[in-house]
Amino acid sequence: MNKIRYISPYFQMVRDNSTFFKAYYFHSIIDLNLTKLDSILKHGIMCKRDIERNHLITLYTHDARSFDSKNGSSCVSLTSYSDENSFNTLFESFPTHTLTSLSLMVSKDIKTSKVGESETFFDDEIFYHGSISKEYLQGIIYPEHLTNLLIKDVNPLPNDLECYTKKYLLNWLKWMEIYFGLTIASDKLLDYIDTFWDIASEYECPERWVEGIIRTQKEKYGEDLKDVLASILHTCWTLKLQKDNPTFQDVVINLNNNSLPIYEIKQKVLRRVS
Repeated sequence: MNKIRYISPYFQMVRDNSTFFKAYYFHSIIDLNLTKLDSILKHGIMCKRDIERNHLITLYTHDARSFDSKNGSSCVSLTSYSDENSFNTLFESFPTHTLTSLSLMVSKDIKTSKVGESETFFDDEIFYHGSISKEYLQGIIYPEHLTNLLIKDVNPLPNDLECYTKKYLLNWLKWMEIYFGLTIASDKLLDYIDTFWDIASEYECPERWVEGIIRTQKEKYGEDLKDVLASILHTCWTLKLQKDNPTFQDVVINLNNNSLPIYEIKQKVLRRVS
C-alpha cells in the first residue's frame, strides 16, 4: 500500500479557486490516521510539549528532524497556497501534503514564522510556535481520491522510517487499544514488523526506500505492514461506528459531527460536503 501521489488533475481546480485556498493555512494529517482528527477537533492542533503536559493520547512521536514531520516540541507545521506555488512535490508542502491527505483549514489570524525547530525542506512550510486553539480551525479538506476509500484501503503511515520501528508501532497499537477500548491481537503485526526490517536490512540507506521495502514485502507475503495496520483500523472503526465497511468520509463526517465545514477537492470543482 503506497501513498497516492497522482495529484496533477487537481492543479487547475486549485488555480481556479485560488481565492479560497489563499484564505487559509493548512495542517495535514499525513498518515491519515483519523484518531488524530478526533484529537484535533477536541483539543486543537497541539505541539508535542503540550500533548505531553496534558497527558493526551498521541501518535505525534516523530522526531522533529524527520523528513515527513516538522512538528516539534514547541511548534506546529503549516503550509499555505500562493500564486508562486508551482506544485513541485519536492520543494512544496501544499501539493505534497494538502493534495494527498486530510488537512485542517486554519485561520490566518495567527502569527506564524518561517523558522521552526529545524530547517524545512519545503519553500512554503511555515510554523506556529505553541499549540493552535480549536477556535482557529475553520474547516476540513481532503482530495476526492480518499472520499470513498474503505478504511482498510487507506494508507495508515507516512514514508518515515521512524514510524516502522517496533517501538513506534507497539506504541501505535497501545494507543489504538486505549482510543477504541479494545484488545487488539498483535501476533500478525509483530510478524510483519520483523519481515519489514529483514527486507530493510538489505538496503544501504533504508530511510530512502520505505516504499520499495513495502512493495517487496507485499510481493513476498501477499500483504505489507501498511495493509496489516489498515486492517486493524478497519475493524476498529467498523465496531466504533457500528457500520459495515466504513469509508474514509464516513469516519470524517462522524467525528466532525457538524462542527466544521467539510470540503472535497475534486478534479473540476471544490465541493462543500457538509
